[in-house]
Amino acid sequence: MKRALAAALAVGMVIFGVSVYQILDSLKGKPPGTHRPVSGEHAAVALPGVMYVTQGGALYRFQGGVFKSLTKAEGWTQPALSPDGSQLVAVRRYLNHSDLYLLDTNGHVIRQLTHNASGIVENNHWSFYPRFGPSQTLFYSFDPKDPSNNYRVDLAVYSMPLSGGTAHPWTAPNHYTGGDVAPIPLKSGSLLYSKYEISDQGAVYSQLWIQSRALASGAPLTAPEDDCGQPALSADATMVAMVCSHPQAGNTTIELAPLLAASFRLGPRQVLATGPLVAAPVFSPDGTELAYMAPDAGGGFQLWTVGLAGGGAAAPSPSASPAAGPPRQVTSGLAFDSAATPAWAA
Repeated sequence: MKRALAAALAVGMVIFGVSVYQILDSLKGKPPGTHRPVSGEHAAVALPGVMYVTQGGALYRFQGGVFKSLTKAEGWTQPALSPDGSQLVAVRRYLNHSDLYLLDTNGHVIRQLTHNASGIVENNHWSFYPRFGPSQTLFYSFDPKDPSNNYRVDLAVYSMPLSGGTAHPWTAPNHYTGGDVAPIPLKSGSLLYSKYEISDQGAVYSQLWIQSRALASGAPLTAPEDDCGQPALSADATMVAMVCSHPQAGNTTIELAPLLAASFRLGPRQVLATGPLVAAPVFSPDGTELAYMAPDAGGGFQLWTVGLAGGGAAAPSPSASPAAGPPRQVTSGLAFDSAATPAWAA
């Protein structure tokens, strides 16, 4: 009788927990009045080339002003395109871990690249922010775990061969900050990324950071008080876009600056867009536009673009940013994953 009662209570607890989880999950994600970007049902302003975005754990292709669903809503986020545009690496997030997968451009899984699940919860790992590097190398952020403190999860940048093999650390994160994220490998062999730190007053901030080789000390490209992160690099590697936070002004900005990689510094910065929340900048393949995400009146994150005069073949001088046009809203009624920078190809 006691065993039967204990079993019944255990089943009841599981059913209750799953029900609560499903109810809470149904309440989060998309604001009221938003829709899935389903093919044939939701058109938007056409952009050149093809873009890959995520919403609610599903991956979509955006081309010719129309969205096409590529995967089910199974935790997909943060897609990254191979240099030739023929493959994607994306994060698949589970309850207690995340893994990287190689996909074709129709959303079909080619193979799993990381294996971060463990039967022991404390030994699960997280992989985020994948980015293709030179010579079939993949860069990403990974939590290596502190053997003496399972509760400290600070992401470090790692690289691994796309074909599989040993992963190698590139950065040493600051403890209890969240770590190093959004890596962008440069053709010179250097690495650009966001590094988090905690001020003497206890405030967490981000800096754009650059280092010449794996585990080198590197140097900041932005000041602590600017709180800049989420770097994006133009196709010709001459310009960097970033998101900077301004708590006193109550807004965030998308800013643009020439990258002077040889001297480890940025040129003069220019504000392209301002709003309560802006995120996930990405350059168009020809360098004439910058896309980013910001909420509209409905509260969901939409795609926006801003034109860059002087982009494309006529590259700007190293000391100046190209002039920008007014922001243009591309989508409405949708709610994209603002933590997943779109992948944009020709």
